[in-house]
Amino acid sequence: MSTNWAAIDEIAVSINKKLGESILIKGSDIQVDVPRSTTGILSFDLALGGGWAANQWNEIVGDESSGKTAVAMHAIAVNMKRDPEFIALFVAAEEYVPEYAEAFGIDTDRLWVVETNQMEPALELIIKAVENRAVDMVVIDSIPALVPNEEADKSMDEGGMAVGARLLGKFFRKCAKAQRRSLKDPTDRKCTLIAINQWRDAIGVMFGDPRTTPGGKAKNYFYFTRMEVRRDEWLKEGSAIDKRVGQTIKMRVFKNKTYRPQQVGVVDMYFTDTLTGFHLGDMDVAKDIVDTSLSLDLFEGRYKWNGERIGRSKEDLYSRVREDLTLQSELRNEVINTLYEKGDGDDD
Repeated sequence: MSTNWAAIDEIAVSINKKLGESILIKGSDIQVDVPRSTTGILSFDLALGGGWAANQWNEIVGDESSGKTAVAMHAIAVNMKRDPEFIALFVAAEEYVPEYAEAFGIDTDRLWVVETNQMEPALELIIKAVENRAVDMVVIDSIPALVPNEEADKSMDEGGMAVGARLLGKFFRKCAKAQRRSLKDPTDRKCTLIAINQWRDAIGVMFGDPRTTPGGKAKNYFYFTRMEVRRDEWLKEGSAIDKRVGQTIKMRVFKNKTYRPQQVGVVDMYFTDTLTGFHLGDMDVAKDIVDTSLSLDLFEGRYKWNGERIGRSKEDLYSRVREDLTLQSELRNEVINTLYEKGDGDDD
């Protein structure tokens, strides 16, 4: 071993002894894959490069009623279904509706709800939960609804410019230490962090995109991914306008530190019972899988799979894949394997 190698090894031993194990490590000892957690929606996972990055903050932003909370709750429910030990912390700065959470399939025995909009207590609790590896996912719903104590204690005619933004900047800096996990040990309990925000119009912007998000600019530095969701179209039964039974949610990733941005995913979400069997909180993941499979030309000829014709139209395919969970899983895996072989995506 050369003198240089011996010197850096000696430094590593000294630093790690003083500051903690694995403070200074070789790049070759680091896990190759970035830990991920699924959104529960195939096209969303693919757009993110494999799902939300764990141990990092991910932002869901959009206009009102665009599906932000629905996307977050669906992710909690799917991850709970995959892992019986999965626990989530939901900061309900806005109103928390238990039946809404249950409609998405969330096991409320494994959901801890922080029912306050007081900024300081809510953020301190998040830091403690993340630092102690007490939960697997944290959702803040939402950033604009959090109220700093300084603002709450003032009368309505008193100003308090940028109090919340300063506190959020401090929170993300402190939380960065709490959310840090071992780069070497893949068994270290990961935690996926999701912040929900809403678009606002910036004052005095004459050129470019006038939209901004509450909470200041400092927080954006700490977001590993940022996705925008919006309602693409209404889902209706019949032709009457009052027969709206759901909406198509379209997402666009406009920041991603480990995958190319500007990727798009689409899913149908239902908010009432339908004649076709959908219920409040249902996401049509089967349709999402079929559409993604079709875009990759995974079917043989016209709607054949493994030599068997499984439909004569898209609607036939949707129905078949909704009913046949084995086929649904096969298609999903084939999509992931195909993209992985091409170097365009990873499993979640």
